[in-house]
Amino acid sequence: MQNYIIYTYDKRCIKRPQNKCSKFDYLRKHLPDELGKNGTLAFDDNKDLTQYCPEKDSGVNECNNNLDKITAGFLWLLEQYFTKYPKKGRDGNNINPIFFIHITIWLSYKLNQKLGHNFTKISDFYTNSVDNSGKYSKFTKDAYKFSGLGEFIEKQTDLMNINIKDLSKFYDASKLICSMYGNFSKNINKDELLNNANEFVVKYQELDGDSNNTTDSSFKQILSALSADYDHLKTECKNDQPLPEITANISALTSGETSSSSSIENRLFTVLSIFGAIAFFLGISYKVNNKELKKYFHYIYANVNKKIIRLPFLY
Repeated sequence: MQNYIIYTYDKRCIKRPQNKCSKFDYLRKHLPDELGKNGTLAFDDNKDLTQYCPEKDSGVNECNNNLDKITAGFLWLLEQYFTKYPKKGRDGNNINPIFFIHITIWLSYKLNQKLGHNFTKISDFYTNSVDNSGKYSKFTKDAYKFSGLGEFIEKQTDLMNINIKDLSKFYDASKLICSMYGNFSKNINKDELLNNANEFVVKYQELDGDSNNTTDSSFKQILSALSADYDHLKTECKNDQPLPEITANISALTSGETSSSSSIENRLFTVLSIFGAIAFFLGISYKVNNKELKKYFHYIYANVNKKIIRLPFLY
């Protein structure tokens, strides 16, 4: 029987949502989105992260490559949510998967950066690199004991079995939602919040048109989950400036930028046309021997030049 990914919310605004999504921003300072790029903070100097590096025979935790660091980042994110921000379900476990989906999307994005591994699904990565590797005994023992993580992950078969490349397509949309959580909770930079919302709707509609988005597919379930997350931000947490609907017209969302560009082009065309006319008049004036006619053209040039200087659309 297929396990469907279901997401529910409290009927109130989320308290301090930045405490959850800000963990991604913190991790990116040590492990940037760009593969091979150094973070603003040294990964190896952060004991909270390096404790999830593979355990060596000496008992020291050490990350020797990008895959080790990505795995450590993934385990650290799980620990941050499942132990520090628990949400108990009916069975007593921390089963709210809305943050878990953002974690797996981040993981798929990083694993999709050609690291030389043979994983095609998140479940392959988790089984071989974490659960059965023997490198992360501290994590598996503590996390499974205190948060019911093992049982929870076993229930996420649809999410864990999505192709890594397909799941990574959601990364931009996921990152935008997290950015909106931060802006919403801080109640600052509302222009950026609206811009993020517009970009999210565009990304959502791109994903909605993906060939993998078929009825009852895991891809569609993930897309629905992101839509629900966005709708929660839009409806439960009120904002002075309403955010666009998920079905908004894409061209309308980008019309401001387009109209601005068109306006600049129109102004430039007008100015060039005027200067072209001036050059034409001066060319004729040059060829005319009659001094009075020359003076006449110079008179026209002087008056047109004054009007150019005073044109209001140039200011």
